[in-house]
Amino acid sequence: MRRPKGAVTWTSKPHVQRNLRALARSEVPLTHEGLSQLTPWHSVAYLRDLFVPAGILPPADRQLLLFQRWLTERLPAIDDAGHRQSLELFAAWHVQRRLRTLAGRGPLTGKQVQQARDEIRLATAFFDHLADRGRSLANCTQADIDAWYAGGYTARRLTHAFLRWAMRSKHMPKVVVPHRSTSNPAPLAQHQRLALLRQLVNRDDVPLQDRVAAILVLLYAQPLTRITRLGIDDVRHEDAEVLIRLGDPPSPVPAPFAGMLLDYLGQRPNTMTATNPDCRWLFPGRRAGQPMTPEALELRLRHLAFPTQRGRTAAIRHLVLQAPAPVIARMLGYHDDTTARLAQETGGTWRHYAPGDHSL
Repeated sequence: MRRPKGAVTWTSKPHVQRNLRALARSEVPLTHEGLSQLTPWHSVAYLRDLFVPAGILPPADRQLLLFQRWLTERLPAIDDAGHRQSLELFAAWHVQRRLRTLAGRGPLTGKQVQQARDEIRLATAFFDHLADRGRSLANCTQADIDAWYAGGYTARRLTHAFLRWAMRSKHMPKVVVPHRSTSNPAPLAQHQRLALLRQLVNRDDVPLQDRVAAILVLLYAQPLTRITRLGIDDVRHEDAEVLIRLGDPPSPVPAPFAGMLLDYLGQRPNTMTATNPDCRWLFPGRRAGQPMTPEALELRLRHLAFPTQRGRTAAIRHLVLQAPAPVIARMLGYHDDTTARLAQETGGTWRHYAPGDHSL
C-alpha cells in the first residue's frame, strides 16, 4: 500500500488487536456469524469489508448484516416481555423479510436499512403510548390511533407498517390508519436546469466527483442509488465518442461533460489505500470493495445546495419530451410505465410510438 502508516495506526488499536487475535487463534470462527460476536460493530464491519473481496468470506449484504446486528442489541433491551415478543415477530416476518427480498434484487442502501430501524423504533414507541393510556395492543381503539398520530403525523408515518402487520396477524383489532398524501417538490424549470449545468461545468472550486455526480442527475435523470453503483467499465471511450451505460443502448455523453468524465476517471478518490487499489467503482467508497453510499453522496450534494430530487424530476420530464418514452426508458434504466406516465403528464407527442427495434 502507498500509505503504510495507516495500516500501522489501525493495527495498533487495542480493539483491532483483540479481534485479529481472536480470529487468528480460532477463538471466534472466521464466518459472518463469528464476526457478529465481535465488537465494536464499526470495526467489525471494516474487517468484513476486507475479508469479502479477498475471498476469505463469501459475499453478503453488509447493510443487512448491520441491521441484524443492531436488532440483536435492540430487542433484548425492551423490558416488557409481551412487547418484545410482538416486536420480534414483526421484525422477523415483516421487516427482515422485506429487507431480504430487496437484497435479492441488489445491494441494500443505508436509507432502506434506516427505514427498517425507524419502523422498529416507532413500533416500540407506540407500545409505550398504549401503556401510558392503560391499553394493550389487543384492545387498542381508534381513539388510541388518532391520539398517536395527532402527536405528529410525519414523524410517526412509519408506524403504518407495524399497525397493518398487527391487524393482518390479528394481534390487534381493525382500525383506520390515517393517510396523508405527500407530493414531491416541483421540478426545476428548464432554464434553471440549464443554468445549473453551466455552473457545474465551470465551477473549478467544486470537487470534480461532486460535479460529475450532479451532472449525471441533471443530464440523465439518474437517482443517487443508481449513480453510486456505476463502475468505470460503464464509461466507454470509442472512436472519439464517450458513452455511458445506464441502460441499453449506452447513452452518448456530450461535450464538455465528456471531457470532465474522462478527467475524473484518472483522479477518483479513495483509491490510494490497500483496501481499494483495484476498485472498479466510478465513485469508490472508503471501505474495501464498496462504492460510496448514496447517503454520503447526497450529503455532499446537499452541501452544494444542489436540488437533487427537483433536478432529476426536471431531467426526466424534459427527456420524455425529446424522444419516445420507451426509448428513454431503455437507455436510462427506467420502467416503460414510468416514462409513459411522465410523457402523458407533460403532454409528450410520442404517446403512440410503438416500442421495439425500429432499425432498418
